[in-house]
Amino acid sequence: MFYVVLDLGCAECGESSNVLGVFTSEELARQATSEYKEKHRLDEDSDHEFFIYRINEVDKIHHNSYDHLLDS
Repeated sequence: MFYVVLDLGCAECGESSNVLGVFTSEELARQATSEYKEKHRLDEDSDHEFFIYRINEVDKIHHNSYDHLLDS
């Protein structure tokens, strides 16, 4: 099982989106999200949204766009 963390930026203000990383546990994915937010000073007022997606294999298209674990 893998956990992909996505930082969704803001198209209106020019903030790009970013794949933050791929992790081997949900706990590591959540920790990485917290560290990233802190380092880049992103809080509730920022134009970024974060999502963690669980995938069970690589080299495959995953049709799980609404099946994320975290959206903060």
